[in-house]
Amino acid sequence: MGHNILIGSGWNSYLFRREISSLVGIHDVIHPRILSFTSDSSFDNLSKSSLLDDHLKNAEILTNISSNIDEENISQLILDWSKRNLPEGSFAIRCRKIGQVVNTLSSKKIEIEVGALLVSKKNKVNLENPEYEVVVVLAGLEDISSREIEFDELMPVIAWGLRVPISSNRQYNTRMPTDRPFFKPVSLEPRLARLMISLCHTPNYSPQKIIDPFCGTGGIAIEASLQGMHVLASDLDIEMIEGTINNLEWIKGIGKYEVKHCAVKDIKSMWGINKNSSFVFDPPYGRNSWKSDDGLDLFIDALKSVNSINPDGTICTMLPTVPGFLTVSNSENLLVMGKKWDELETLILDTGWTVVFKYPIKVHRSLARLLLVCHPSH
Repeated sequence: MGHNILIGSGWNSYLFRREISSLVGIHDVIHPRILSFTSDSSFDNLSKSSLLDDHLKNAEILTNISSNIDEENISQLILDWSKRNLPEGSFAIRCRKIGQVVNTLSSKKIEIEVGALLVSKKNKVNLENPEYEVVVVLAGLEDISSREIEFDELMPVIAWGLRVPISSNRQYNTRMPTDRPFFKPVSLEPRLARLMISLCHTPNYSPQKIIDPFCGTGGIAIEASLQGMHVLASDLDIEMIEGTINNLEWIKGIGKYEVKHCAVKDIKSMWGINKNSSFVFDPPYGRNSWKSDDGLDLFIDALKSVNSINPDGTICTMLPTVPGFLTVSNSENLLVMGKKWDELETLILDTGWTVVFKYPIKVHRSLARLLLVCHPSH
């Protein structure tokens, strides 16, 4: 039996790997954007992924690639594989490239040659609506973040397998913030909102409810509702409450939702104790962003409030920080919400949470946002 491999989008390969670790668990990294799993792994949560591009089953992985390899060699290997793994029915060959691809291999030539070898009475080619898709991935070098020290010696990879259909909810261009009935410049981009929800999962914990005490225009609520999760959203601004409701009605998600006018200190009174819940929010920052602690008290209030609702839950949030966080390895003295990072981390711990993951995302030249995942400190 071959591998299951997952292929990530090019948006951020580091965050793709972290997301899949949260949703699925332990894996082998064979390329920054390609992960390999054993056949007994559970993929129940994969439909929730934000950054997954493809899922291939019964896959073969070719490393230590000879400089002399050509399309004919690859086609013969896939032919041998197909005798064991391609069921009877129509098929199509799809070849895709990642990074600076191996040699001068032609994806079109591979598609034509493999298709010609595999076609038979029991397997007809159907490019429009095939029963099975054989996907060939040519993965070469790509621009790797300086944070990704495990890829000092990145090698090319060729892999192929049968495509497993994945959720269509990744069509982000159909629900960008500017397309919604209610829009404000503070609106969260859907891919990032969905990623934040994913990062609240662990292989042993899948929240049934998402609570957002700063719902704004409803970006997080929309993504949770599309996944069928129960959404509890609130905000102190009545305009945001009305806007979030309009946006949720527009998106027609399958999850239940409740949207209330409420201060963050009062959300425990509003929602009560909620087991199997996680907390995903993008708090207001104040005018001076990372240089100021304008929003710090509100953030700490949020951490205390959500702890009273479910002290065994998980949190994913974002905070403003200096762009230097992107490049400086010793980040303890960099400012986040007007505090040195080590000071802020201590304040977070005092509310009952511990930071298990942090990652900076650049916004523009003078601002980055620090993505944080917190688990219970007990």
